[in-house]
Amino acid sequence: MSKRKHDEEDSLSTASSDSADSLGHVEDYQRAKRNRRVRFSERTVFHFPRTQGYTCVPSNGGTTLGMKHKHTFVERILISDDDLSESEDSYDSADSGEEHCFMPIPQKDRKDILKAAGVKKINKQEAIECMQIRYSRQICGCSCKEFCELESCSCHLNGINCQVDRDSFPCGCTREGCQNPYGRHEYDPITVRRHFIETERRLGQMSALASAFIH
Repeated sequence: MSKRKHDEEDSLSTASSDSADSLGHVEDYQRAKRNRRVRFSERTVFHFPRTQGYTCVPSNGGTTLGMKHKHTFVERILISDDDLSESEDSYDSADSGEEHCFMPIPQKDRKDILKAAGVKKINKQEAIECMQIRYSRQICGCSCKEFCELESCSCHLNGINCQVDRDSFPCGCTREGCQNPYGRHEYDPITVRRHFIETERRLGQMSALASAFIH
């Protein structure tokens, strides 16, 4: 056997050993993470009746959903091993960085939910007020076109910076044409996404350090 072939086999053997060790460390970490979690024998569920919310502004119109201030009854449920296993799977799924989102409930469905909950009379004034709020939120920013004239720029006159969330909204000034001494802020989705990823990375490092400290 040539020396070169012998060296290649040693390298492959070392790489396989390192890979196995790394996999073992990952499995040990996952096992330790599961073992150090707090476990409960039962859970207490408070049930609140549905009612109109008056606490938010639906983007697609209509009335809002809420719950009454006092619950109607309390339910205590024993937690089985199957529940624990399902809960751990959900925890691991959340740790893996999967994105979870809640879709808005359509206007008609919200009305049906309130009626099914026993709300006999829905206050239509809430829907009107929400519509007015949505409209008022669209009337914002200065009406400048590319350039800001300080004597007519509403942002400058109110002592605030210009704001651009997307092209020409809510402020119509450009980066080069804005003369507002209070500044101009432009929403950058790339920067926001980078901040989100960086925050997740720091939280992961903190979690790893806390795990190492515990063990």
